[in-house]
Amino acid sequence: MALASLGKQFVELCNQGKNFDVMRQMYAPDIVSVEAGGTETAGKDAVIKKSERWAATLTLHGEKVRGPFFSLPDPAATESGQFAVHYTFDVTPKSTNVRAAQEEVALYTVKNGQITREQFFYQGKW
Repeated sequence: MALASLGKQFVELCNQGKNFDVMRQMYAPDIVSVEAGGTETAGKDAVIKKSERWAATLTLHGEKVRGPFFSLPDPAATESGQFAVHYTFDVTPKSTNVRAAQEEVALYTVKNGQITREQFFYQGKW
């Protein structure tokens, strides 16, 4: 799948609340996920489990995903490259029970039509 198509489908599915479908369909078996603090998780199953643990710590009221933003002049011409997305989550962390908007930017690296790396950048403390 071309980088442009993959990025667009990624954002569309996330905006439908299908984030775990995205992971199962688009992530490479050897994906590496990097949190803002530098913690790395390797492997598709481990990355999905990490995300499931995060989701279990909060109530998600809504999510808006903007993008994709590309670093290539013609992302439709390649199956490899990078794209970024901006997330805004409307959440209530179970630890505080205080509803808030949380924002992050994620950079995704794509090789041969699969996401091989994700790296997160947060605004404020999570």
